[in-house]
This record gives sequence, C-alpha cells and structure tokens, in this order.
Amino acid sequence: MSVAQPQNNHFRSKYRWAFGCILAGMLAQFVVAQEPLPLEEASEKSVVAPDLEMIYGKTESAKTVQDYSTIIEFCRTVLGDSTRPQEDRLYAKTLMSWGMNRRGEARSDQAAIMVREQNLDEAAKLDAMARKDFETAIQLDATRWRAHHNLGIIHAIQGKTEEAIASFSETIRLNANFPNAYFNRGELYFRANQLETALGDYNRVVQLSSDDSSAYSARAHTLYAMGKADEALADYEKAMTLAPQSVDAATEYADTCQALGKWKEASKAYQQALQLDNANVRTLQNAAWMMATCPDDFYRNGNAALKTAKRAVQLASSSPNAQVLDVLAAAQATSGDFEAAQNSIAAALRSATDPNLRAELQMRGRLYQKKTAFVQPKR
Repeated sequence: MSVAQPQNNHFRSKYRWAFGCILAGMLAQFVVAQEPLPLEEASEKSVVAPDLEMIYGKTESAKTVQDYSTIIEFCRTVLGDSTRPQEDRLYAKTLMSWGMNRRGEARSDQAAIMVREQNLDEAAKLDAMARKDFETAIQLDATRWRAHHNLGIIHAIQGKTEEAIASFSETIRLNANFPNAYFNRGELYFRANQLETALGDYNRVVQLSSDDSSAYSARAHTLYAMGKADEALADYEKAMTLAPQSVDAATEYADTCQALGKWKEASKAYQQALQLDNANVRTLQNAAWMMATCPDDFYRNGNAALKTAKRAVQLASSSPNAQVLDVLAAAQATSGDFEAAQNSIAAALRSATDPNLRAELQMRGRLYQKKTAFVQPKR
C-alpha cells in the first residue's frame, strides 16, 4: 500500500462547503448574506416609501423560509403595481433579489436536515427550489455575487462542472476578493486534472486568507499531484501549524513525511494526530503501515503495528476495504505470522478492484508465501 494523498473534495459557501460529503444543504454553512441597498441609496431623492421602509426593517430579523417569503411577496406586489414610483419598484426589485438569495440558503439548510434524516427525496425537492431562488435572485439583480456563488455550488453538487466554473468565475468578476469562489473553482479544476489552473486559484486563496489552514492543505494536495512533494510538505506543515487541533492536517503532514522517507517527522506527526483522535481510521492505518514496513529499524515495530492495524480494521466497518486489510497483512508479516498475512492479503484481493492496487497486493502476497515481510524502499 502506498500512502495515498487526500483528494480535494470540499467546496465552500462562506467558509467551507462539502461537495464530497452530502448532496444537499451546504449553502447555509457560515453564510453571510448580502444586504439590500441601504435605504438612503434607494433613490436619487433619498426617499423610500414607508411600506418599503417597514419591509426593509424585517430583513434584520428574517431567518426562516416564511420570513423571506413574506419579504419576497411584498416586493412582488410593489413590482406589479404600475402606480408606484419607479424608484420604489427599483428598490423592491433589489430587495426581492436579496430575499430570493436568502430564501434559497434557508431552503438548502432545511435540505441538510432532510439528508441527516435520510429523507433524500425531500432534500432533492428543497435543493431544486433553492436553485430556482438563486436563479431568480440573479435575474432580478445580476450583480448579486453571493447568488452566483450559491448557484455555482448547486451546479457542482449536481456534477455540472462547466456551469459551476462559470458561476464561480462570475462571482470572482463581481467580487475579486471573495476567497471561497477561487477555492471552489480550484476544487473543480483539481478534479478535472487541470492542476496548474487549480494551483493558481489556491495561490489566490492563500493571498486573500493567509491564516486559512484548509487553503494550504488544498494547495498541498495539488502540489503533491504535480510531483512537487517538497513544496507540498511545506504547505502541509503550514496547515498543521495553523490548525493544531486538526487530526486531518496532522495526518496529511505525517503521510507526506512518510512518502518522502522523513520517518522521524512522520512518527511525531502520527502521534500528534492520534492524541487528537485515537479512533481515526486513516491515521491508524497509515501509522500502522509505517511501523510495519519502515526501512529504518528504529521505527519498524511489528507488535505496535499489529495492534494499531487491528484497531483500524475494527473501526473501519463490518467489511474493511482492501487498503486496511493490506496494512493488517503487512503488520502480521512483520510480526512473523505469515499464514495470517496470506489470509489477509487474499481477503484484500477479493475486495480490490483497482488494477494497480491488485498488482501490489499480489506482489506482497508472493513475499508472504516466502515468509518475507514487505519493507518500503529506502529513500
């Protein structure tokens, strides 16, 4: 098993969203709404009708779909009243755009609850309504960059990469200092293997949010995929420094140290990660792999590797995947139990579908048949 680098699979609304986590309800995380135009900017005369002033006041306390719907319907009535002054209707149009965007976010928040409750049909309906709200918000006010960004998230969730990139690009055109639009567009470019382009977007995120640990992690994933492992390591270390309580950041740094043969640094980082979460399967799995297969005798420890690998298998699931079974086999072989190692490799092969992984498993299986433990090559 080679230590796999994590893939960029998270998108953001205000701070971070989760394209790879669930298919609904990501827009409400940390969202800060765009406010409608201040009342004094509603017309050249700085005069707003009392009823519009009243409905504007409701924006301060609006939180629910019903709250936003009340604002929207009032604005719709104003827009449909040909006797109203042009400045009233223009302001109502702007306010309605704001309400549409916020209602879409609220509906997406409801969809997240439906997903957690396994009510996926209802979640899909709410997401469809949210998308319609975002589209309407843009029709009413094409400069509402938050709605463009939210629509881009919906497109990305639905796998519409080109449309999502276009929405994020429009967000950037309207607000060049919004880091999440660059982050999300970078995620899509990364998935499309357009690594140089993705790197450019992540560079911009780091410029705009120099204390954002996940931006450094995302850029590190990209650098690693480009074969720039040393540069990636520096970013992983920066991410770990910025987020000392993040088990993912510590594990990513440890994994990269292991891949580069920096055994001391890897060991220390794995220990840090496990202190933060001693039930994290990925950390247990990769730490066990290093203890079982490290070419440096000081860090190779069969008994500790076996104990750690067994815990990873136990926590993985009722049907552990090929990678964790491969780690268990390596630990068993290093501990001298080659029969158990052969059984674990056989089980790993039964569940493995990737041809490269299968080739590795078969190679190690032949070693275990010869009663030889697998050791990583020296770097």
